[in-house]
Formats: sequence, C-alpha cells, structure tokens
Amino acid sequence: MKQDAADRAAAALAEARWSGTTIAAFAPDCRPASVEDGYQVQAAFRTQWKDQLAGWKIGATANPIMERFGVSEPFCGPFYKADVYDSPARPLALRFNHLVIETEFAYRLGTDLPARPAGYSRGEIMEAVDALIPAFELIDCRLAALPLDNAPAAIADCGLNGGMVLGPTIADWRGIDVPKHSVRLLVDGAVKGEGTGALALGDPRNVLDWVVNKLSKGGVGLQRGQIFSTGTCTGVVALEQGQTAVGDFGTLGKVEVRFE
Repeated sequence: MKQDAADRAAAALAEARWSGTTIAAFAPDCRPASVEDGYQVQAAFRTQWKDQLAGWKIGATANPIMERFGVSEPFCGPFYKADVYDSPARPLALRFNHLVIETEFAYRLGTDLPARPAGYSRGEIMEAVDALIPAFELIDCRLAALPLDNAPAAIADCGLNGGMVLGPTIADWRGIDVPKHSVRLLVDGAVKGEGTGALALGDPRNVLDWVVNKLSKGGVGLQRGQIFSTGTCTGVVALEQGQTAVGDFGTLGKVEVRFE
C-alpha cells in the first residue's frame, strides 16, 4: 500500500472519530486489502491522533474468531487515555457508534520494554508486569458496520477499539491461575456469557507474549503504565442504552459499565 493512500485512510478514520460519525467504507483508492495494509493505516493513524497512548487491545484470540477474520494469529490496536474509564463507568452512548463489550483480563506494565529485534522471553515480560486488572473492552468502529470478517479494516481502525473500562487493580497476581479463573458476564442481572482465561489463546499470558514481541520487533517500544487487554473470556455482547453490564471475576472483583 502506498504511504499516501494509508495516510488518507487514516485521516478518514481520524475525522470520523473527531466528529462522532461513521464512514460507509474506505475510498477504493485507499482501502486496506491485507493485514499488512491494515497495520500500515493503523500506524499512520497513530501519528495523526494526538491523545496519549494508554495501551493496546488484542483481538481474535480464539480460534473461531481467527477463522472468521481469516487470520492465523491475533491482531492488536491502540487505545487512548481519553477513552479509559474507571469502573463503575457511565460513558455517554452518543459517543459510540456501536454499544458492544467484551470481558477481559488486562495486564499493566510496571517498567518499560524498549523495542528490540531479539524479542522478550516470558520471564522478562512477566517481570515487567506490575498488575492484573479485570476489564471491559468497549468495541466500536468508525465504519458504519462492524467488519467482523474483514481483518484489514478492523486492524486499520485500531482493532475496533472504542474504549476500556478498568476494574480493581490486582497487585498480588502472580499466584493466580488465570487460565482456570472463571469469569461471568451479566446484563441487568442475567448471565450472558461465562468462561475462563483459557479462552484467550489458551492463556492470557500467551496473548501478552505475542503482542509485546510483535510490537517490539516492529520498532514500537512499550512504556510503564501501559495496559494490555488480552481478549474476551465471555464472548462479544451487544448492549442497549441504559442496561448495566457486570463482569464478575470472582475473588478478583467486578467491573461495571452502563451506556447512558
């Protein structure tokens, strides 16, 4: 993809974000046609969007979702400080084109992980993590329809991220068996999804390993305080305005959101 085309696609996404509108589709002459094109547009968007980078979301961390997108590995996208909420969160529905959530385990870095070609080991990554956080990812899209079978478009649009809701910070997390830890998603008290950390690539730490090394080898350094959301444990759930969603992480606490 030519860089000027990637820049124009990124500008269309940025304008839609600023205005709170959608675009029907990318213009034919700047439409990402491959995963590589999607990441090129995403990189161009990061240079144009001026808010502080808060972290990274990782999507397609379950095999059925990879198959739906036609990819053989997950994908990642940035999220920004203005789009991070503390639980219980009450974001305005009018700020979102789609009211969709995922219940996820998130990790926070306590030290920097500078970009390097050699990559990082599991031990190095775990040593850099200082907290585990129950979270909701708020899925959103600047395209009129969620491109749930179009990986290039999803990647270009920050991996379809609209925001993040963070629950309690768990500093004493190293002894927790996250792959076996149960999570429930309730909407107005009714269970809408159940699962464990193992639904995210077998272990959320596998997701973290993947994204740290993908970004690092691509020249993207990671900084202390950044948060990494590792993929849904309870499926993708659409909400109506005014409904209250609770992610129940058992002994790790709860995370709550209601679009108002």
